[in-house]
Amino acid sequence: MTERDIIMKKILSLVLVVLMLASVLCLAGCGDTASNTKVAVQKGTTSLMYAQILKGVEAVSYDTFALAANDMKNGNADYVFVDKTTAKALCKEISGIKMIDIALSSENYGIGIDPAQAELKTQIDAILTDKAAEIEAIKDKYMNGEEDKYVGVTSAAKDVNNAAGQLVVATNAEFAPWEYKEGNKFYGIDMEIAQILATELGLELVIDDMDFDMVVGAVGKQGVDIAMSGITITAERMNVINFSIPYYTEAIVTVCKADDTSLDAVGTVVDLLNVLCASK
Repeated sequence: MTERDIIMKKILSLVLVVLMLASVLCLAGCGDTASNTKVAVQKGTTSLMYAQILKGVEAVSYDTFALAANDMKNGNADYVFVDKTTAKALCKEISGIKMIDIALSSENYGIGIDPAQAELKTQIDAILTDKAAEIEAIKDKYMNGEEDKYVGVTSAAKDVNNAAGQLVVATNAEFAPWEYKEGNKFYGIDMEIAQILATELGLELVIDDMDFDMVVGAVGKQGVDIAMSGITITAERMNVINFSIPYYTEAIVTVCKADDTSLDAVGTVVDLLNVLCASK
């Protein structure tokens, strides 16, 4: 691990400690009699980590954020914690839900890289820097819903006899607009960036679609070189994989039913957390 990685790891650990302390302090007045607020989240995500540290909140895990949002809409949870970009996509796809635009936390997305491939990290960091304008344009078209400009990415078959000629990317294609699948093609911000990486590296792109909670652990195993699935850089994950330089800053927000007025008056994250903690 480089000195830069060690410093980043310490910073991320400090941020998480501050977040935990702030949450506990904000909710200290709730008392033991407060009934649990059920928050639906996708398993393996930082949204789950956030929900689990909140006093008076019961985190309910799902395989995807879409399943979490639909179950919340059906009355089996009170709220959903989800990344803001995906929250917007969910609200567009699922009627009867809305996003509360107050950031619970701010986090950076990075590309997870096999620790045994130090040169690959150097190359990916250079590509992200050199292609910054092109990558920004990809983000913009998905954020703005310019569907006519989306580019479908086709995965090659993994070939163990040609491992040196392929870039194998682990992902969970259930996280629009970052990655999703239509037919035999992959779409999304990460998938188009993955194609740029493969092209610049002169490699054939292989996309390995799996459950999100398996993505990080897959890196460096069975030929998987990198992971791209809207992955937040955390100290815990840095114990397992290397990360590229950040390529996007995201926020965790709350989604609720469209007719739910419980959060209409909140103006700050402290206000929001106190409502989440309050007795039902």
